[in-house]
Amino acid sequence: MARHLTRCFLLVWSAAGDGANDVDMIRTAHVGVGIAGAEGVQAANASDYSIGRFRFLQRLLLVHGRWNYSRMSRLVLYTFYKNLIFVCAQVRGHTHASLLCACTR
Repeated sequence: MARHLTRCFLLVWSAAGDGANDVDMIRTAHVGVGIAGAEGVQAANASDYSIGRFRFLQRLLLVHGRWNYSRMSRLVLYTFYKNLIFVCAQVRGHTHASLLCACTR
């Protein structure tokens, strides 16, 4: 089912599991969360993120997910600002160069 979702839909999804039977699902997901517990550490070893208990999953998704969203938003805004400054500098340089050429004729 996890492979079918990945192929058919253009969604980013995460999977959380705590046992050896969840390893394939965790590896197929874009973000895998493994819980080390009574069933062993196979899921934790196969995952992108490993936590000790299910109760830590809420903080991982909500708090750290929000922080990541905020950081990525700032990065995108910085990239737009940087490109705008580069374009303005090029336009200004081109304008000055064309004025100098016009003055020397």
